[in-house]
Amino acid sequence: MRFHQSDHSEHQLRRKTPNGTIDAGYDGTPAQLASGPPPLKHMILPVSNNGPPTPGASLQNDYLGLNHSIHPSSDGWTYHRTSSFGHQDRNAQFGVDANLLPPGAGWQSALDGGSRPAIALDCAPNPQPVAYFPYNNGARIPTALQPIYHQSPGPALFNSGGLLPVPAWPEMNLPNYQSLAHPGVQAYHGFNGQPMLRAHPTDPLSPSGIPLGDSRLDPGAGHFQAASRRLETLNLESSNGYGTPGTPLQDNDSPARFRVKALANAHRAYLELLAYLQQSKKSHSGRSSASKTSSKMARGHPSMTPLTGAKAALEMLTHMCEQSGWRWVDGMLLGGCLHYGLERYEQAHDWFSRIVSLDADHVEAISNVAATLYCLNQHDEAETHWRRAVQKKPTYLEAVEHLVALLCSRHRSKEAVEIIDFVQRSIRLGESRVVATRDATAADHVNGTSTHSVESGTRLPKAAIDADDLVESSRQPGFGSSGYCVPGSENGRVIALIHAKGNMLYALKDIDRASKAFEEAVLISAGGGLNGIQTLIRRIQSVLAPTVVQGGLGRDSLQYHPSGPLLLPPERARHTAQLVFAAHGELPGLRLVPDGAPKKSAVSTTSNSLLSLAKIFQDAMSNGGTFPSLLRHPSGIGDILALYYLSLSLSESPSTANNVGILLASVQQSGSTPQAKVLETSSAPPIPGIVPGSGLHLALMYYNYGLQLDSKHVHLHTNLGSLLKDIGQLDLAIQMYERAVECDGAFDIALTNLANAVKDRGRVSDAIMYYKRAVESNPHFAEAVCGLSTALNSVCDWRGRGGVLLHDGKYDRYHVNEQGLPEDVRDSREGSGLTKKVVDIVSRQLVDASRWGTGILQDDFLETLSQQLRVLVVDDTDKALDLGKELRKWTGRPWEGSRVLRLIERAMKAGVRRWYQDKYIRGQESRSGYPRPALPTSLAVPSAPTVLPFHTFTCPLTAKDIRMISQRNAARISCSTLRSPWLPSSIYPPPPPPNPELNIGYVSSDFNNHPLAHLMQSVFGFHNPLRAKAFCYATTASDRSVHRQQIEREAPVFRDVSSWPPERLVQQIVEDKIHILVNLNGYTRGARNEIFAARPAPIQMSFMGFAGTLGAEWCDYILADKTAIPPPTLRPMRSNLGLEDVFRDEELNEAEGWMYSENIIFCRDSFFCCDHAQSCEPGERTVTWHEEQRRRWKMRKEIFPNLSDDAIILGNFNQLYKIDPTTFRTWLRILANVPKAILWLLKFPELGENNLKRTARDWAGDEVASRIWFTDVAPKQQHISRARVCDLFLDTPECNAHTTAADVLWSSTPLLTLPRYPYKMCSRMAASILKGALPGTAEGHQAAKDLIADDDAHYEDMATRLAGSLTYRRSKAGDYCEGRGRLAEIRKILFDAKWTCGLFNTRRWVSDLESAYEEAWRRWLAGEAGDIYL
Repeated sequence: MRFHQSDHSEHQLRRKTPNGTIDAGYDGTPAQLASGPPPLKHMILPVSNNGPPTPGASLQNDYLGLNHSIHPSSDGWTYHRTSSFGHQDRNAQFGVDANLLPPGAGWQSALDGGSRPAIALDCAPNPQPVAYFPYNNGARIPTALQPIYHQSPGPALFNSGGLLPVPAWPEMNLPNYQSLAHPGVQAYHGFNGQPMLRAHPTDPLSPSGIPLGDSRLDPGAGHFQAASRRLETLNLESSNGYGTPGTPLQDNDSPARFRVKALANAHRAYLELLAYLQQSKKSHSGRSSASKTSSKMARGHPSMTPLTGAKAALEMLTHMCEQSGWRWVDGMLLGGCLHYGLERYEQAHDWFSRIVSLDADHVEAISNVAATLYCLNQHDEAETHWRRAVQKKPTYLEAVEHLVALLCSRHRSKEAVEIIDFVQRSIRLGESRVVATRDATAADHVNGTSTHSVESGTRLPKAAIDADDLVESSRQPGFGSSGYCVPGSENGRVIALIHAKGNMLYALKDIDRASKAFEEAVLISAGGGLNGIQTLIRRIQSVLAPTVVQGGLGRDSLQYHPSGPLLLPPERARHTAQLVFAAHGELPGLRLVPDGAPKKSAVSTTSNSLLSLAKIFQDAMSNGGTFPSLLRHPSGIGDILALYYLSLSLSESPSTANNVGILLASVQQSGSTPQAKVLETSSAPPIPGIVPGSGLHLALMYYNYGLQLDSKHVHLHTNLGSLLKDIGQLDLAIQMYERAVECDGAFDIALTNLANAVKDRGRVSDAIMYYKRAVESNPHFAEAVCGLSTALNSVCDWRGRGGVLLHDGKYDRYHVNEQGLPEDVRDSREGSGLTKKVVDIVSRQLVDASRWGTGILQDDFLETLSQQLRVLVVDDTDKALDLGKELRKWTGRPWEGSRVLRLIERAMKAGVRRWYQDKYIRGQESRSGYPRPALPTSLAVPSAPTVLPFHTFTCPLTAKDIRMISQRNAARISCSTLRSPWLPSSIYPPPPPPNPELNIGYVSSDFNNHPLAHLMQSVFGFHNPLRAKAFCYATTASDRSVHRQQIEREAPVFRDVSSWPPERLVQQIVEDKIHILVNLNGYTRGARNEIFAARPAPIQMSFMGFAGTLGAEWCDYILADKTAIPPPTLRPMRSNLGLEDVFRDEELNEAEGWMYSENIIFCRDSFFCCDHAQSCEPGERTVTWHEEQRRRWKMRKEIFPNLSDDAIILGNFNQLYKIDPTTFRTWLRILANVPKAILWLLKFPELGENNLKRTARDWAGDEVASRIWFTDVAPKQQHISRARVCDLFLDTPECNAHTTAADVLWSSTPLLTLPRYPYKMCSRMAASILKGALPGTAEGHQAAKDLIADDDAHYEDMATRLAGSLTYRRSKAGDYCEGRGRLAEIRKILFDAKWTCGLFNTRRWVSDLESAYEEAWRRWLAGEAGDIYL
């Protein structure tokens, strides 16, 4: 694959606003961390479940997974798909799993070649939340192998991957699936998708030569021969003859020999019938010519077809059975099978029932009766007979398979598990009971308990095993090697049952027992000598990376010392089995399983069990689940990779490669990671942004390796696209997503990822189209639904938007129906449309989030945590806490994990203070050090809600929901950081006391041509060197703009850390002795919040980057004022100092209303900083009021040359995503109320213009719509300058103008705003900024009252009154028009206050900020809590 470097400058977010995509806002994932939960592109994809089949129909997933009928043959007989004969090993390359085949076919079945390539087994593109796959016979069993996806280390929206290779047994969803019979089949499968029967208890070619009549024959003996075993060469003159146990033969030879020959001919006729039907089916499907039908098999009778031959044989058997008085068991058994093959199920049932009446213990006949009952749609009776067969002979695995299949098809997985448990208990060595023991040697193998019947719905104890069966089996090679009373040749079938049990237990959410089942399946295949899966893992790691040889040169003497995960390229991983197992990698436990399809199937099942275990361990590590009890120690990435490597070496699969790539992409490659652990990697990757030998490099290799196996693997393309997008290669990522969509046009994850990517490229229309396709494919896919909502709102396409009922209709009042018309929610009293779907998604996700970490406070961890916390506490109140008692109050309650995480973070904060006091006040540091409390191993990184913190600005949500979204993102960042390998075990040391200045660190990705730099470019050089010293840490490379250059020039210390890993940046902050660290990003693109989560400074703050709560323990203060953050929206408990505070304030977690947990620094005027006074033109300060009016009028005529002099210009220069339907409706009413007014908007983006004009025509008519004028977005200085042309700026109440508000007020244009939400800072910013721009006089206060509305109706009235009262008349000079009215008066007030107001006085703002820093430091030293009022 050829790659090129893309220009990703457009990809970088230029404004702190979402681009209308799910992943445009920062989702809380630290840029260098990938252990977090899934953002959008990696989410799990659902699959449809068509339910159980309907008998008698032509089904795609019928009882046997078969789906079409064969057309009638020449003699008019209709038949259906059945087992095939003459199998050629077309699937050898891929290791077909026999357990995906019809029950009873056991290890002699595989996939028909068909038109569908076998590799498609690995990429069923439509998994579902609990992935179900049809069992052999149509039953659907959920599998542990959910599709998993590449976990993004960046802020893009989990997991875009594919299904793991299908596990053995019931997990395939192949509509073209066909079964094949193979040599030695124990049961054939019927032509209507029904199980075929065991017709003969012996194989004429078997060396044992056991007579046909011996009903006590071991089930593992040979059986009928398939066509591939050269049926035409059958020796009909058996040397041992055929016995008849039902009725002794006469002494004379002739009748007996005749009976033997008749039975052999009937046997051959039965086989030829099956072969003929299979060949006819293949002829019908176009894979062979009908003229070739069974030519060899019928060559002795050219005029007879297999159908007529079967009927003739049946007539002969009927005559001879009648002569025997219906006591000839072998004849009746074979005759019943012929009836079954001819679909005469009632007659077949009658013949088999006769056998059972003669011999109630004839298990084969009982099982055949069950099969005929099933075909007669008497499923309950069939179940009863199969249960009876299993009870009588638990080693008869064919009946076990049939029964389990039937139960699964009826959605009774729990009972199916009980059946397998029963069989395991009954035939396990050392536990089985022998009845009628005739052989002491065989009896020595087992011990007994009482026997019981296999009743439905009851717990099943052990059953007895017939001694003769046991004796016969024990003589066969490998008997008991699986731990069960079966020969080694049957180990594959045992593994299949155990693996199926694991899948069903996984679906039943019994992960612990499922893990044990998968482990047992693997250990049986691996042979003896392994104590558990961890022993196997250690062996794999030792042979792959032997580092120390101790005590000899044996395999197990190799000791692996895991200092990090072992990273292997695909070529090395492919040889894992050959290194782990002798004999060229052959699994010891499968040595005696017949070669060919049976062994391949068993190997495939083993591979899938390994995958299932790896997936379970990975889920436990990544999603906060509990680790299975079979693990003595929690599994890490290295252990999981070892399982994947072995699985891949056993069965090469593109999906396995996909999963390994996903895991490797999450491996953090820190600067200290030894490259020696990366073995045999290729040369440097061809893509910029990938470090050679890193996890990303190897992930790329595995994705490409997988695509070599299957170039159309949709999940590999998707995951590769996600990896490329994460490293900034947006154009390459788009190509990969497009290829994924080409492979599967309905793949919702690829469609959503493609939508996100093209949206980042500015292709909004294309993005919306892809989002819609994704939602159409999967209406419940949260990321697609939310992405579509955000994209449509970004261009004001509100058709079908609907809305929610929020605070009784006070907010989000006007909804939009499918026709695009407004509806008042106060009339409907209910939510609707796309918006309600998004809000409902958030609600469900937050409920799920409350269960994260439940159960982690176990006694051992609780005691350990208590000890770690006591070392760090400093205050007497905390020392007096009974930590164990307090922690137990949280056990089992919602938010248990979040509370523990907060407590650990608070302890880190308290520990820094204790260290400072010990070192700089008491003069004696602790000898035991200051260890960082460890997270519980079972507490993994939590998921984040699909709606990101930035998107809450325009999403109608409650205060509690918004708060919890931020808290969830903060927890995700904290957990990711605290699990990072680069984080030291000790907390970071505190800085020395100020000398005399405080060292202030500013971390930002926006020290470039960005609004934040426009506003703050002079701040860092304005600090008083005796009070504060600024250290700027730029996390993005220079764009060489004047803003970047000024900050670099004026800041006392400026560091470009754009290429630094997190540990280096954190260490630099510590070495710089930073006292207060300031976060200038918050939850915006480019944030490095993991730096703050590591707590490198005693005090940490956030301001100017994100207008809302961070909900984070790593943020101590927010800078604000009482307008932006009203005190009633604060959490009632304001102390954030000690451990006791966490125990007390957590009781308020579920309370409504409050928003901010951080302490607030309340500024005197506006908290907002604006540096326009320093960045404006030099002559701006000398401009007079008359000159201002003259240049304003001149610019008005330049922009709107055809506008009449008396026209009123209302305007808004925000991005269009900030406009909501309620606000736009108000604007249209204002235009209708003021006929001489126009509304000036920006094409921001362009696509929104047509949508707003259409909406205006539909809601207000053509005349009002004609007075909405759009212009292009202007460069920054032109944008500020032309803002003065506007008479009144109409702010967006849902999410205010922020930087734009400061720009408008700098031009002296009045701004009308509505602080709609008390709890949304983003909707109150403009009011705060406006107050800062007005003088602190009575005149200024009145102006504020005239421009700040109380509600939407008040907003409309004020705008109508202000705009309607404004008039223009010519000035005395005649070269411009002067305004008259209240708006003109307010404009003059703003103009006069420009150079004296608080908003534009940057030096005073910096001085106030320094006072805040000093007060925060004083309080930290003194241990004082609470908010700061300047």
